Amino acid sequence: MTARPVVTLSLEGVKGAIHLPAIETVFLDAAIDASDFDAVIFTSKQAVKALVRLNGECKSLKVFSIGAATSRLATKLGYAVCLESPKPSANRLAEAIAERYRDLRFCYPRAREVIGELERILKREGVVCQSFVVYETRSKAIDANLIPNDAAIVFSSPSAVKSFFSQTKWRSDWRAVALGQSAAKTLKPFAPYQISPKTDIDAAVAFAASLK
Repeated sequence: MTARPVVTLSLEGVKGAIHLPAIETVFLDAAIDASDFDAVIFTSKQAVKALVRLNGECKSLKVFSIGAATSRLATKLGYAVCLESPKPSANRLAEAIAERYRDLRFCYPRAREVIGELERILKREGVVCQSFVVYETRSKAIDANLIPNDAAIVFSSPSAVKSFFSQTKWRSDWRAVALGQSAAKTLKPFAPYQISPKTDIDAAVAFAASLK
């Protein structure tokens, strides 16, 4: 059986898939003094890149990461990962921090818009955490004519979902694959979908290609 063509809308492309980025990252300025903190919370790869851009001294901080992809990038860029969330969820990461590391002072570089209640959970548990808005995700124009017939489209984030449907009408021959619960929740009003068994973009592309 021939594999179904796969389209990704994320910032980075994946081998074997058509890359039509529907979002882009704009990095923002912020004054962050590493000496004020013991650790940093990364809930995305873009947050890692943003902090490297702003303050190289922050590489001395312990890293608390939302997932494997973010941990890999943080390690590659010179950070030491102290804890990776048991599940790729900002809420679960906050709970894990509160369970074992409540005495640390946390820096939280984040997007302008966030999903989840990480800050609220940490505040409730008495954990010192200061957030900094260091980037924002914006919609990017795509050419829907480049999407093949019978394509499986991988939606990696709520922002990708919103951007796609703000400029494209869904077709019945396409298949939608959500990378995680947040993307799935945002996708629900727009199209039928399946959730990738793994919250990893490469695994999601392989899953999408195998759909009947």
